[in-house]
Amino acid sequence: MAMGSPLGPLFANIFLAHYETQWLLDSPVKPTLYRRYVDDTLWFLPSDVDIISLMNFMNSRHPNMRFTYECESNDSINFIGLTIKHNQNGNLHGFETSIYRKPTSTSLFTNFNSFTPLAYRLSVFKCLVYRAYHLCSSWNSFHEEVTCIKSMLLRNAFPSWILDRIIKFAVSNFVQPSVKYGPHKDRLYIGLPYLGKASDHIRRSIKLIGRQLVPHKEVIVYFKPGLRISNFFRIKDPTPADLRSHVVYEFTCATCNSSYIGQTSRHLRQRIAEHLGISHLTGITMKSQSHSNIRDHCVLCKDSTCSSRNFTILARGNSELELLVKERLLIDRKKPLLNGNSGSLELLL
Repeated sequence: MAMGSPLGPLFANIFLAHYETQWLLDSPVKPTLYRRYVDDTLWFLPSDVDIISLMNFMNSRHPNMRFTYECESNDSINFIGLTIKHNQNGNLHGFETSIYRKPTSTSLFTNFNSFTPLAYRLSVFKCLVYRAYHLCSSWNSFHEEVTCIKSMLLRNAFPSWILDRIIKFAVSNFVQPSVKYGPHKDRLYIGLPYLGKASDHIRRSIKLIGRQLVPHKEVIVYFKPGLRISNFFRIKDPTPADLRSHVVYEFTCATCNSSYIGQTSRHLRQRIAEHLGISHLTGITMKSQSHSNIRDHCVLCKDSTCSSRNFTILARGNSELELLVKERLLIDRKKPLLNGNSGSLELLL
């Protein structure tokens, strides 16, 4: 698959899921627990297992796949945002989980004073509290994690009283979830640009009007991002004109100023090479050349300087039909001599 293709992770997961099932059956050591997420696996193994021989077995399964391992240290191990440790209280043997952060974590979040909707800023903290509640196995671990989260957000200018209120509401809802009664309502989404406090007032007004006019629907008002600094500057280098595709182009003769208008969905460079009768890869004259009004005119006009400099882009299109329509409209307006005032598409205007 091409790099970045959305099908890449899906195919990789199918491939690995197929083979790991067989590998586990053939493995000389059967794990007590085996869990995998993307390319991270968690193994529970007997204490007398030879890890080196197990890794040698797994690494001999496929020539393009290599496994590395990390054993627990001080009765704990980190696995995808979790710290898993042994918990031994009397006769109770089990495991305790808590949140793990990498040493490189910067603890930077959306600043409370940033120009974003209040709901978006508060959702950062709500998400972190929700994560802590569901991943921490004890109230003590949950309390330590919430204290850490609160400390981080205080450094991001979040008011303490808002954080305390959200914690109280979240814990109450976790312990005794609220149940919504009534029929399920379809959602109606409305997108608006964010303009500060005025946008919050408009959102409340729209939701109030929605409850009155369309009570059978749930109106959801969301805010679209406005202009950013990147909107005013080019991030990527512009594509050279001869490497652009889906364009309408014009040829102008340097000797008699005659012109020709055409369209192509391929790279303009390739279409120009066809008109000139040369290869777009090597620039060598082709033995078999397709008919071209531009090449015939250059021969009659004895213009030996004809090159890509004689071509300019007039318009762009997203589809074949759009290109044909724009080509015909430009031909009708400019009336180029080399086209014979006819295009490849008939328009009834």
